[in-house]
Order: sequence, then structure tokens, then C-alpha cells
Amino acid sequence: MALAHNGIIRGLNSIYLQAPNLPANDTVVARDFLTYCQCWSESMHHHHDAEEEIFFPDIENVANVKGVMEQNVEQHRAFTPGFDKFYDYCKTCPPKDYDGVKLRSLVQDFAEPLVKHLHDEIETLRALDKYDSKRVKQAYGRLEKSLMATDNYRIAPLVFGTADRKYEGGIHNFPAVPFFVPYIINYVFGMRYRGVWRFNPSTKGRYIIIDSKILVLASHSGFPVMGVSP
Repeated sequence: MALAHNGIIRGLNSIYLQAPNLPANDTVVARDFLTYCQCWSESMHHHHDAEEEIFFPDIENVANVKGVMEQNVEQHRAFTPGFDKFYDYCKTCPPKDYDGVKLRSLVQDFAEPLVKHLHDEIETLRALDKYDSKRVKQAYGRLEKSLMATDNYRIAPLVFGTADRKYEGGIHNFPAVPFFVPYIINYVFGMRYRGVWRFNPSTKGRYIIIDSKILVLASHSGFPVMGVSP
């Protein structure tokens, strides 16, 4: 979960930093950036809806404590009004009217309570170690399955492109998928909104070793990279 939350923050940082720096009067870039913001917002919706509808009720059953995750639900509500205004702007703003200063101000209205929630929720989950670990893992497995049932064209390329490949020396396989999946995401699903993924914070692909050579499977910028290096 910490890796997922880190990806959310990395995506938000990317939006905040790039919002005022788009080329002036370039409606194609503005359109792609607004779409990127929409996709990030949709990923957020998907993540928190799955928590409230699947994961939190499962944890209540495991803990046998009514409302054990209620603080996290309340934190969702705290950032929702500002988040909804941001999402509405990204959906309705014509690219020719894009205003980076305004978009950044909308981010500022919800970023602090959102980031606080993302950090606090990890501590809540760490406290679950006093309950049946097997059942907690099963509950998280159900959540992961729900999160994977997503829009492969709009959300999957964003999730892969916001993942921190270097965290703890790159020991984590996140998202946890077979090695060929990033290739499919990039070359199949990523093509529909190809220009959008230039705004992802991660632009390097995953690598696998074949006969002592490094095979580049996919670039997460949305622009294909394929090659073998010695």
C-alpha cells in the first residue's frame, strides 16, 4: 500500500510542478496535460472507492471492531471537495483556456489533507499486525484484485509511470505483474493517449536479463523504447 500511495503522490507532484510550465498557446500539450490530470483523478477515485467498498469492510470483519477504519473514511471526506473541484476543472476546461496558475491553486486546495491521509493510512495498516495476519493479507489481496480491474487505457499507464523503480534499491516488483505486462501496457494500451504519458514522473522502462544482456521492455513516457544493451 505504501508503494501505491507513493505513486499517487508522485503523480500529484508531477502535476503541480508542470502545471505552470506548459508552452504558451499550445493546445495539444494543454489537452494532453488536462487528460493526464483526469487520469490521475480517475485513478484516485478508483483507489479510494475500492478501499471503502471492499478493503475497509473486510478489515472490520477481521478486527471485529466496528468503525476501525472510520478515521480513514473521514479523511477521504476531508479532501473530497477540493479534489472534486480540481477534477471538474480538468474535465471541463477547453485546452485553449488552460490556466496553469489556476490549476496549481486547485491542487493546493486539497493536496495537504490528501497527503496527510496517505501517510496516516499506512500507520493504520501497520497497527493491524495485532490481528490475524493471514486474514489481513487475504483482505489486501481482494483489494489488489479490485484495483487491477481498471481502465487499461487511462489508468494502467499512469500507475506504471508513477511507480518509483528505485525505492529501496528497486527490490520491489510493483505493480506486481508478470514481466511482459509493462510491454503490453506501453505498446498496446498506452498508444491511445500516447502524448499524455510524457507527464509521468517515470520515463524509464523495466528491465530483464536475458543471456547477460539487458532487454528494455517498455518506456513509461508513452514513447516506445526497445533495445538490447551489452
